[in-house]
Amino acid sequence: MTGRPGGQRPYKFPLRTTLVVPFILQIMAAVGLVGFLAYRSGQRAVNDVASQLRTELTNRITETLANYTEAPKIINQLNASAMAQGDIDVGNPRGEYQFWQQMQIYPTLSYVYCGDETGAFFGASRSAGADGSEVMMHFSNPSTNFIRQDYSFDQWGDRTEQIGTLDTPYDPRERPWYGAAERSGEDVWSEVYIAFASGFPTITASRPVFNRQDEALIGVCAADFFLPREVNSFLNQLEIGKTGTAFILERSGQLIATSTTAPTVDDRGDSSERILATASQDDTIRATATALASQFGDWEAIQSVQQLDVQFNGTRQYVQVVPFRDNNLDWLVVLTIPESDFMAQIQASQRQTLGLILAALVGVTGIGVLTSRWVTRPLLRVAQTSNQVAQGDLDQQVDPSPILEVDTLAGSFNRMAGQLQASFEALRHSEATNRAIVTAIPDLLIRAKRDGTYLDIVGSDRLQGVHGVQNFSPGNTVYESLPADLADLRMHHIQKALDTGELQVYEQRISLGDQPQDEEVRILVLGEDEVLIMVRDITKRKRAEEALRIAEENYRSIFENALEGIFQSSPQGAFINANPALANIYGYDSPAELIASVTNIGDQLYVDPEKRAEFKCLIEQQDAVKNFEYRCYCKDGSIVWTEIDARVVKDNSGKVLYYEGIVQDISDRKRQEADLRKQLEDLQIEIDQAKREREVAMLTESNYFQEVQQEIADVNLDEFWS
Repeated sequence: MTGRPGGQRPYKFPLRTTLVVPFILQIMAAVGLVGFLAYRSGQRAVNDVASQLRTELTNRITETLANYTEAPKIINQLNASAMAQGDIDVGNPRGEYQFWQQMQIYPTLSYVYCGDETGAFFGASRSAGADGSEVMMHFSNPSTNFIRQDYSFDQWGDRTEQIGTLDTPYDPRERPWYGAAERSGEDVWSEVYIAFASGFPTITASRPVFNRQDEALIGVCAADFFLPREVNSFLNQLEIGKTGTAFILERSGQLIATSTTAPTVDDRGDSSERILATASQDDTIRATATALASQFGDWEAIQSVQQLDVQFNGTRQYVQVVPFRDNNLDWLVVLTIPESDFMAQIQASQRQTLGLILAALVGVTGIGVLTSRWVTRPLLRVAQTSNQVAQGDLDQQVDPSPILEVDTLAGSFNRMAGQLQASFEALRHSEATNRAIVTAIPDLLIRAKRDGTYLDIVGSDRLQGVHGVQNFSPGNTVYESLPADLADLRMHHIQKALDTGELQVYEQRISLGDQPQDEEVRILVLGEDEVLIMVRDITKRKRAEEALRIAEENYRSIFENALEGIFQSSPQGAFINANPALANIYGYDSPAELIASVTNIGDQLYVDPEKRAEFKCLIEQQDAVKNFEYRCYCKDGSIVWTEIDARVVKDNSGKVLYYEGIVQDISDRKRQEADLRKQLEDLQIEIDQAKREREVAMLTESNYFQEVQQEIADVNLDEFWS
């Protein structure tokens, strides 16, 4: 058939297709039927395997979760018993070794602690770092004004030095974990929350502690662990097919843990929020959660194990949902495995099954294909090469052909392609050079005439979108793209550039709603009546300059108006910088006079040279000195007592650049201390005198003294001496 009725164009088929396709279609029909039957059989096998794998994996996850949730309850039971028996004393912290030992035995725990009815708190926590190996002790009670004290442990679990405090009072009775256990009277789980110190999603198990005599509540013991550290680690190590995904969520739809690297918390500092599964950054989690929410409507509706299939990115996904419950804990474990994880093996089996059929197909059609290829290959090569040349790929050559006519056509084509390639290569080189220059310039480039008409606009799309109007193009004028005042300014500089032939540079501010934009404009003469306008966005630079200016003014104001003396000095003992307060302490009229006059701090200021040596030794050993007191000379020769806090400033290589610190005049305090010592000495003398007078009075008033005095009065002295 060479044509169609009504003058329509005739059908056109490739020569190779005409020779090969009718013969191959018959073979492919038989192969396709066999392949379809094999595929259906494999699909049924996949469904069975997927169901078994989903059940096994979700069972492993729920069993591991049960182990994780059992550990905090066991710890709470032990600590509550120890607290009731007095082995753990919360009010007068004692028994921290038990907390430390529990943290060593149970790596899933992040915090174990107890609180009592007086508001005292006592416990131990694990660091939120990568390994979580550091354990710290914490306690607060009325004696610390409920300010939490932090201590470290040594390798044997003994308390060592204090390492910090919590700035604000901490009352465990006001915490949710305490109130929940107090109200329920039994083991209870908290809601999943974001821990303040670590930023990790955390869950707490708490247990009330009762007096063994009258069953009255005396406190609550609790334990919590960081969910990402333990549960995410387990899920990440779990082999879920090849590319499967597992995640755990609450009935609210918020994620608890996943087997992926997608975050479960939207980290915003103090306002961090947990992420809903339907809003996860992971495509599989988000698509699976969306499908479940659409099918069940409410997460509370899933009260039993559910198996279902969903479509995601054109791929079938096997999904299983299993509720996990422990006391008041109610979570959902979701497992998603792509069908492709199973189909790889099924398809391999199908390929083996169809191998013989395909081999037969290849064998039968091979001769026909080779024959048609030998005939059509030279012609197809010419057609393909022509098409590539038409698309711009000029580096093409047609191989010689044993067919005379085709060989003549190939020679003519090769000569034509060579000529075109030479011409286009020169054009491409010129175009590439110009494009590289324009691309490297971060400005908006406008070619304009003397009357302000735009001839060409290239450069930054961002500047084009905000440059006064949303859209402007060649043919617009300066007055169509800018407000009137800025348009007048631009026309003035265009005229000036054309008249003087000099580059014109000026800055302008253009208002774009509530966000003004600063721009730098350069106007360069291109011809007699033509200029190039280059516009650059300098908003960030202007804002940075203004912020730097304000910061410098604020720093200078603080430095100049500080009540304490502030200084910078060289390691050799010369002042580099000083504020007015420091000059006033040493009796100088200005910082400049102080810096010029004192060139050797150790010799000119220190009354006691050994104190300067002590200061140098301390600051070289510790890189800082706190509350260091010494006597120093003033300008007029008088002596004052001062106290200095200083530190060493070094460069990146560890070289000492200078010392800086704060100096306070403590002469009044020293005088008060001396007066107080004198008063204490005078008081001691008065006390000793009063004591002697009391002892003499007691002696003269005693019966023995009265009897002796009476006997002496009765003695006749003349008879006594005779």
